[in-house]
Amino acid sequence: MHTSVNQSFRGFNEPFEGVVKYMYLDILGLVTVGVGNLIDPISAALSLPFQYQNKPGIKTPEAPASRAVIEAEWKLLKSHQELAKLGHRACKKFTNLELSETAIDNLIQQRLLQNEAFLKRQKPFRNFDNWPADAQMAILSMAWAMGPGNLHKWTLFAGACERMDFDTAAENCRIREAGNPGVIPRNKANKHLFNNGASVVAGEADGFYQLSTLYYPIWAMKPQVV
Repeated sequence: MHTSVNQSFRGFNEPFEGVVKYMYLDILGLVTVGVGNLIDPISAALSLPFQYQNKPGIKTPEAPASRAVIEAEWKLLKSHQELAKLGHRACKKFTNLELSETAIDNLIQQRLLQNEAFLKRQKPFRNFDNWPADAQMAILSMAWAMGPGNLHKWTLFAGACERMDFDTAAENCRIREAGNPGVIPRNKANKHLFNNGASVVAGEADGFYQLSTLYYPIWAMKPQVV
């Protein structure tokens, strides 16, 4: 991916996911942390460097937590499925552990690169490295929200991406919003990004735009043919 996408991804994603240092349950009752990073099954949590929070009752703030302590906290949250509909703040009182900012950055980077690698193995997205930065950000945003596994099966969307027809991709990139209203702002951003990608493709050869530059959140307009 373009450096501009990699460096901007966390800042782009945070308004849609928030940043939560402690474990919580998402809307589906899955244990999550960071910027919407699933750590369910438990093996995903046990591999992370959780540390103790700095709060009353904690004798050793920032000290590393043992696997046994991480496992116990994960299982405690998982047993309270009623919290899934209440948001992450309702989970905080059940937690004593958290991830550092560095650990969250590393977790984001790991998942981002995994998603990119998976997408590039799918036929419609094999030319990903030559996409405009805005289009790269758009599909990585979609993969973050819903996983990368099925995007190549979205026939109209995938076909448009394979042709680098990002106007058509923009019209067919909407993630299902029913029962998940939180995805509405992300859908708007993704459409904006793909529209920008179409403008960059239209204007890059004449020097109007650069593929490696991320133009979002501004609108990149197509060059006017006189």
